[in-house]
Amino acid sequence: MWCGTGINDNMRTLFTSIALLLCATLLGQGSIVHWAYGPFGTAGDAAYVVENGRIYQACGPFGTKGPCLFIFDEEHVFRSADAIGRKGDGAFTLEGNKLFRCHGTFCTKDACALILEHNKVFRADGAFCNKGESAFLIEGNTVFLAEGPFANKTDAILQVQGDLPMIALLTILAGR
Repeated sequence: MWCGTGINDNMRTLFTSIALLLCATLLGQGSIVHWAYGPFGTAGDAAYVVENGRIYQACGPFGTKGPCLFIFDEEHVFRSADAIGRKGDGAFTLEGNKLFRCHGTFCTKDACALILEHNKVFRADGAFCNKGESAFLIEGNTVFLAEGPFANKTDAILQVQGDLPMIALLTILAGR
């Protein structure tokens, strides 16, 4: 036999808990990058949280912030010196549509890593950014693996929730 007051109190507690969890997830974080699977980009667990110029490893399926991996601005990406997010050595620098590896405290430019052409991402190498094989295809908020010279779409690997700066996305992709 159902008791009306017990169900209402339990449901109210459940809905309040869900609402608080959703608010904390949506308001507390800038962007969440989820793993994606298959040709249609079915979203999986959270992989990265991007917030306030930092890329964090995500913990759990809803994207709780874990340790800080990278710190970035409009042009430079630095490795995190610790889990909190103090700036360490340089990792990447962005020049136009080209992402270069860099090193040292001042992010001295090294070899090219990726080239972005519209929604296609190609691997690159050398100081002059010689275009290599296709790597990724970006369609809306989903990133797919790409193959061949025309970047033909294969399976999805990432799905983005929120506004993600291109330098953050390219940094995540350079690690793949």
